[in-house]
Amino acid sequence: MNAQTAFILFLAVVAVAVVVTRLRPARKDSDLAITAAVNSAILGDFRFSSSQIDVKTFDGVVILGGFTREHELMQQAVELASAIPGVKSVDNRISIRSGH
Repeated sequence: MNAQTAFILFLAVVAVAVVVTRLRPARKDSDLAITAAVNSAILGDFRFSSSQIDVKTFDGVVILGGFTREHELMQQAVELASAIPGVKSVDNRISIRSGH
């Protein structure tokens, strides 16, 4: 491969990367605020100290992942997330793990 071909290939890769980046939906400030509020509500509740719950928000839909040790805590996490202003729905993907 000569230098000219390599340069053209490089430009093509950069162009594709720019197009893909611009087509990907940006996270809204409101989604970031919802995620922060849900995280704060969960982290502020001592009952979740042995849980690991991940929070993501896309267009007002909160996705809860990770694990907790009790079914009641999973339900409480969903209720906390649902109570945050701006939340349209909660997708619960939390699993229950028994601890020793």
